[in-house]
Amino acid sequence: MARRLGGTNGVPDYDERTYVQVSSVTLADGRVLPLEIAWADGRRFAVVASTLRRTVGRWETGTLIRCWDVELGRHAHREVFWERGRWFVRRRVVDRNGERAPGEP
Repeated sequence: MARRLGGTNGVPDYDERTYVQVSSVTLADGRVLPLEIAWADGRRFAVVASTLRRTVGRWETGTLIRCWDVELGRHAHREVFWERGRWFVRRRVVDRNGERAPGEP
């Protein structure tokens, strides 16, 4: 059985995740570029810039997780993770200004 990586290596634990819909494109050289993030409440945010920051785990063992730093607008940055075909962000109920993050309950 594959070891699960949630809660290790800077990857959010399974109860700290908010799954999102991500529109992305895969380039000819295999790189994946996230283009837009949609939260469950229907709000959509275009990705202005993205950088693949790190990859943990192994494809062969089914534990591969990739993490991108994305810029969603002026001063809005998030980490977006991909694991086994699903995209997620770290759950964040209240931000530094005391406001709820987009799509968070």
